[in-house]
Amino acid sequence: MKKISTILVIAAIAAINFGCKTEKKVTRYENMYNEKPAVIYIAPIIDKIQRKKVVYADDLVFNREVNTAHAYMYQTLQNPVIRKGYYVIGPMATKEIARADTSTSEDLRFSHNLLEYNTKYGIDAILFVTINRWVEENGEWIVYLNYTLKSTKTAKTLMNYNVKAHKVVILDSKRDPQMSVADWDFADEFGTDNGTTQRARILECVSEYVLKNMPAGSKHKKFEQDIYNIANPECFDYMIDEEDIINFATMELEEYEKECFDL
Repeated sequence: MKKISTILVIAAIAAINFGCKTEKKVTRYENMYNEKPAVIYIAPIIDKIQRKKVVYADDLVFNREVNTAHAYMYQTLQNPVIRKGYYVIGPMATKEIARADTSTSEDLRFSHNLLEYNTKYGIDAILFVTINRWVEENGEWIVYLNYTLKSTKTAKTLMNYNVKAHKVVILDSKRDPQMSVADWDFADEFGTDNGTTQRARILECVSEYVLKNMPAGSKHKKFEQDIYNIANPECFDYMIDEEDIINFATMELEEYEKECFDL
């Protein structure tokens, strides 16, 4: 898998000031510390994006970029969870589990059927990632995301984040995104076009940031030693500017929902 981008190093530094206004992990992740999940299953992504009806060439481009970026995102969700000391159900077993369960990820998220995942497969928690909306406005590409971790023992929510993630994207005369050094490195490694690169990098960077904030799992040397560390706000704004610098801000849930769902 891809090396951690230098952009994440910048993000870690920027997070110091961002975190000062938030809760400690012992409060934010109370249910998680109580239950101590060890085995996590990452459900198929809940994709709520409306694909464009293909009338113009740009419609086809958008659909292709989104499909590829979403597939890439799912493939990279495992790594940050594993690095936090959790056992993550592998790709082949994940396919078999998804095939055996006829309910969608979204249905499962709100159902007590997820309790069966503990008795059948020994899974302690399920991570649900929802991509709610992509928007392009004012020179930015914006995506609205939700990350929810649910217990398969109690059906309690162990983690929940809503994130507005956006990247400043400058278009050239051909309306192709201009690439930063990090963009070029990503595109060179994965063979993605300019537009897909922008979307995939946004998704990967945000997932890395959200998931690395989880409490350390039982396989991690800092297990139960991070309870007084800073937790992310439950709803926040994550922006990559034109110089690849990360900017953070706490966001009100009402504002997030208004933008995300056009309320």
